[in-house]
Amino acid sequence: MAEKKSVFETLSNIDVSGHVETIKMNKGPALKYVSWAWAWAMVKRAYPDAKRTIEEYPEYRPDKDGRWYATGQKLDYRITPAGCEVKVTVTIEGEEYTERLYVMDMRNQPVPNPNIAQINKTQQRCLVKALAMAGLGLNLYAGEDLPMGDLNQQDEKQAEKKQEANAKKAKIDAWRKQYSKNISLLTGLMGIGADEVEKAVKGRAAAQLDKIKKPTQEQQWQIAIAASNDLLGEAGYQEQQDVFEEA
Repeated sequence: MAEKKSVFETLSNIDVSGHVETIKMNKGPALKYVSWAWAWAMVKRAYPDAKRTIEEYPEYRPDKDGRWYATGQKLDYRITPAGCEVKVTVTIEGEEYTERLYVMDMRNQPVPNPNIAQINKTQQRCLVKALAMAGLGLNLYAGEDLPMGDLNQQDEKQAEKKQEANAKKAKIDAWRKQYSKNISLLTGLMGIGADEVEKAVKGRAAAQLDKIKKPTQEQQWQIAIAASNDLLGEAGYQEQQDVFEEA
């Protein structure tokens, strides 16, 4: 029997790229978010019992002297001296996902006296943000437009490429070390300077390289080390090591 997927695994694999809306800000990067209606429809389709709750707060208002007092009413937003904030909780399969969001202007700054339309839009965006915590479109908050499933695959590919690059670097480092060792040995055996030794090695390697149209870095190192090994043999050096076997 197949193991049941978690809420996060299910929602994070939904492709949101075709339902992304963008708000261009006067200052700072543009904000990307998923259409709240589409997002909620996707969640309800996957989890029909999903519920959303907009937090209600006691209403406080300033009097004529600027002192704040409780009106006895409740509002589904909270007005504070710092701005207006909303809080939305989504419940999916008994798990709660809660987010807060403040009403902001086009400069990404708090709106001190927002109207009801601005508050309503913020509540819907906060709903989307709560759904993102559950997995739907979370990648948008990291600046990506792909579903999390694709991002996970992308991460694996990047890890593989990094591993390959590290392995290649390790080989090159080993070849460079072996080549330097050979040049140093030849310098002592031949009684000439390192520049002259390298000139002799390159001359020996040139014939082999000319046979290859576009030699790779690996082929260049192989041929250079083989040429230096040949010269070491001719000079009577017996303790050679095959660096390509070690790498």
